[in-house]
Amino acid sequence: MKRICAVILAAGSSRRLGFSKLTLRIDGESVIRRSVKPFLREDIERVIVVTGYDCWKVERELMGFKVDLVHNPHHGDGMSTSVRAAVPFLGNADAILFHLGDKPFIEPEQISAMLDKHRREGARIIVPVCDGRKGHPVLIDADIVRDEVGALEGDKGLREVIEKHKGDVVFIQGDEGSLFDIDTLREVDYLWERGYRVEEGER
Repeated sequence: MKRICAVILAAGSSRRLGFSKLTLRIDGESVIRRSVKPFLREDIERVIVVTGYDCWKVERELMGFKVDLVHNPHHGDGMSTSVRAAVPFLGNADAILFHLGDKPFIEPEQISAMLDKHRREGARIIVPVCDGRKGHPVLIDADIVRDEVGALEGDKGLREVIEKHKGDVVFIQGDEGSLFDIDTLREVDYLWERGYRVEEGER
C-alpha cells in the first residue's frame, strides 16, 4: 500500500484581505478547518499543517484535528520555505499531496480520484485541471520532493518542480473547488452571492 502524506501550506499573511483569511468563517466553520478536513481520512497516513503568520490562531482553529503542526519562522521569504519546513516530517511517505490552507472547497472525491490514479498507474505528479486552469491539491512523488527541495526559492516553489518534471505530470479533471481560493474581498462577496454566510474570524 502506498504511503500518502498531506501537507497543508497555511503560513501566509493575508495581506491583500486585511484580516486573517484562514480564520474567516464560512457557514460557521473556519477556512483552515474546511481546507484541512477532507485530508483526514484513513488512506492518508499523515497530515502536516505548516503555519507561520498568526500561527497561534491557526493552531487554535485546528484543535481536535489529528494533524502535525510545523511552524515556519521564515514564511515571509515565500511559500518554498514552507515546503522545505515540511520535508523533515514526511517520514517514509511515498507521495505527498500539497494543498493550500485558503482553498476550503476541496471535495473528497477529488482526493480519491488522485490517489486512485497514483496507486493504479504509478503517476509521479498529478495536477487537477478545471476550465483550462491548474488547481490544487497536487500530488508529487516523495523522491522528487526530497531531491528538489533544496533548490526551491521564493513563491515559485512547486511550480518549478512540476515544470522541471513535466514529463512525469498527469492531469486529472478538477472542479471549481480545486481552483477557488480566498485572497481578496472579491472572493468573500462571491461567497455571499452564492448563499454562504461569511463572518470575519478573530483579528
